[in-house]
Amino acid sequence: MENMNEFEIQDMSLVTPGEAVGGGAAASWALSSTLPEIRGVELLRDASGTVDVGKTIRDMFLCIQNMEKQLNDVLSINASLERDVKSSRELITNLRTEKQDLQRTIETINREIPSKRELQAEIEHLIEERNSSQSYVVDMKALSDKTKYEAQVYKGRIEELQEEKADLLRDISYLETKISAALKKINAYAKEINILKGERHIHREKIARLEKGYRDCVQERDSLISRTIE
Repeated sequence: MENMNEFEIQDMSLVTPGEAVGGGAAASWALSSTLPEIRGVELLRDASGTVDVGKTIRDMFLCIQNMEKQLNDVLSINASLERDVKSSRELITNLRTEKQDLQRTIETINREIPSKRELQAEIEHLIEERNSSQSYVVDMKALSDKTKYEAQVYKGRIEELQEEKADLLRDISYLETKISAALKKINAYAKEINILKGERHIHREKIARLEKGYRDCVQERDSLISRTIE
């Protein structure tokens, strides 16, 4: 900060503020966009609290893909902000270099013993550039502070998204476990149904035989009664 204050009072050539902060303005505009909220697993359940397995899996993967896209967008914005900060540092380095060049120019002028009028004009020119550069440096410092703050905010947002991703993965693992257990039960029920179907077929055949035996017995009984009566 002390170096920057010393730099503000020296002569330097101007760089158009619009050109220097164009990228930063674009990044700041992008950072002002709010990220959409990610739906939780509770949104995948219907009103009765039951889970549609197929729909749940599809929606969960869509949630994860959406979350990963948002993470990539945030990381891209963060990289853009880092490039803006790097560009600002390079600009300050260039301005310091220009300052040194101007100091050497002044020393050359002093060696050449310039006229008072020329020296006064040069001083006035340097003062104008100093005032313009001082305002520009203040703006750049404010932009740098804002960029650091926004980067910190998005860093916290990235951490939140990572936690949400971990929660979603845990929920998916839980659902997969439940689905696997349900499939095992379905297979067991299918086997039991097949066994019951076989037993039903056997019982039907047995009932048919018993009914036939009963009819035979009735016929034999009727025959015996008829012979007895005769």
